[in-house]
Amino acid sequence: MDKLREKIQALRAETQAANERADAAEDALKKLDNQQTEREQEFISLQNRIALLETEADRRDNQLSEAKQIQKDSEASLNQSDALVKKVDTLEDKLEVTETQLRDALENARKLDLENEKLQRSVTQFEKERERQELKYENLFKDYTEAKDELERMLASLGDL
Repeated sequence: MDKLREKIQALRAETQAANERADAAEDALKKLDNQQTEREQEFISLQNRIALLETEADRRDNQLSEAKQIQKDSEASLNQSDALVKKVDTLEDKLEVTETQLRDALENARKLDLENEKLQRSVTQFEKERERQELKYENLFKDYTEAKDELERMLASLGDL
């Protein structure tokens, strides 16, 4: 019986050791379950964060695309603006040349007007002189015809003699 008691005690000790091991295994399992749950939650959290970061990355890519488009548009506007500035400069230069030519043309027109007035005064003087000369010619022609008529009468009276 002693043997049986020893065996029972040995079995009890074994059972108690097995229970302790089972308790330790259960504790370890609980810890592992807790760790797995924490890791699953961390995994889900990281997946959510990845999704948020991907969304943010897409949004930033869209913003970058928009910014690049705006930059291209502004560069195009700047290039167009530069072209317009050059065109305005060219037109201003042409305007200055044209204004200079216009001033020269106006000066020449003024000089031509003065010359025209001078020539018209000369024409008027020449017309007056012509009228005087015509009057003088008419008087001389009248005197000539009278002298001719008188000569013819004298010749006729000499011829009668």
